[in-house]
Amino acid sequence: MALLALLATFGRMAIALLITIAVAYAVAYAMHKSRRVESFVLPVLDVLQSVPILGFFPIALYVFIYLFPVVGAELAAIFLIFTSMAWNIIFSVYQSFKTMPSEYVDMARIYLNERLELAHVYIPAALRGIYYNIPVSWANAFFFITASEVITLGTEIRLFGIGSLVVEAFNAGDYATAYIGIAAGALANSLLYLTLWRKLTREVPQPPNSLAESLSAWLKYGWYVVVALTALFITAVGYYVAKAPPSLPQLGEFLRGAAESAEALPPSLLRVVAVLAISGAAGLAALYSVVKKPGWETAILLGTSLLSSIPAVFLYPLLGAVVKGELLAILLLMPGALIYSVLNTIAAWRDVPQDLARAYQIGGAAYFLHILVPASLPYLITGMLTTWGGAWNAAIVAEPLASVHGLGRYMADAADAGDMPRLLASVITMTALVVAVNKFVWKRLYEEAAKWR
Repeated sequence: MALLALLATFGRMAIALLITIAVAYAVAYAMHKSRRVESFVLPVLDVLQSVPILGFFPIALYVFIYLFPVVGAELAAIFLIFTSMAWNIIFSVYQSFKTMPSEYVDMARIYLNERLELAHVYIPAALRGIYYNIPVSWANAFFFITASEVITLGTEIRLFGIGSLVVEAFNAGDYATAYIGIAAGALANSLLYLTLWRKLTREVPQPPNSLAESLSAWLKYGWYVVVALTALFITAVGYYVAKAPPSLPQLGEFLRGAAESAEALPPSLLRVVAVLAISGAAGLAALYSVVKKPGWETAILLGTSLLSSIPAVFLYPLLGAVVKGELLAILLLMPGALIYSVLNTIAAWRDVPQDLARAYQIGGAAYFLHILVPASLPYLITGMLTTWGGAWNAAIVAEPLASVHGLGRYMADAADAGDMPRLLASVITMTALVVAVNKFVWKRLYEEAAKWR
């Protein structure tokens, strides 16, 4: 049973990953080619990547489940998995296109027609970034797999998969099945990393020429498909809103929800800051280990990817038996955030000037402060930026499990009750905070760090 459930989950995740890559190429190419598209889409993506997964539940419910009663639940699950995978891959492809050497592009335009240019210049240019980000996206999607397979918005919709299987087993007191499911997920993700993700990141395999040339049409016209589907989503949501427009009592509930969300915000903020500090320290420790012993890179990346792919619901029975309250909440938050800091920071190891340190015999605290930290700072801040968003998303799962007060628990309770005004208020509160800090803190820190180097 666990094997079949795992195959069902991995099947949904594989479909979502393929959709993610297709959307990433289409959107990134459109932004690269048009400043107007870029100026509009970039802020939208910045907001969307900050929206917690529960914020997408109404779309999953109204657009997919109500419009497509037969397959709507499966489509909704794939959509929710997509929202856990997409944003870092989209930004990666966009960055790859933006940083392509201009002379390289100019030569391609001279010697290749448009189809061959797209196939043999643009598609390969983004592959390294895509391959590097796939393990992160996969781990993040698996961390939230229970939310994707058990959709709760007043009513509960469960899909067959490893996430729902483990939840049902725990609820029924069938701990043997639950732990078999957890072990199966951990083993499968480990094997996937060792056999596929690691190979992709190291070898960066290129698609066959015939396939690349076939995909070139998608790069050129895929943006219009994405726009059309987005318009369909917005129209469908607008239709349901128009059928039952918000009333004055609902507006009052929304305002009350906004006030309650603001009151629930500080405890969650303190937990997220604690997770940021721990994740940053873990990232630097991982970087130091890899710089000193490069052979440790695979083990550290595997361990981090494995830990970050374990849903908090899976960890709760183990951790909850030992710790409670705030410590439990922080421990449950860590897997959903740690991978971003470690993977981004560890990527700096080739930039650490080891020759300089050896030449001047710099070691100890001086090595850490004057060599390691300056070399890794832009990577570390990028990791902290993504950890910041990941930790807030993880709070939705961690805080209810730990039974602590906070914005994540408030949002989860609103979703469970189907209380749309409170859910909307809490989603807006969290999204606004994440976007504001990204813009006014992390991005400015990144710019300063780049100068410091």
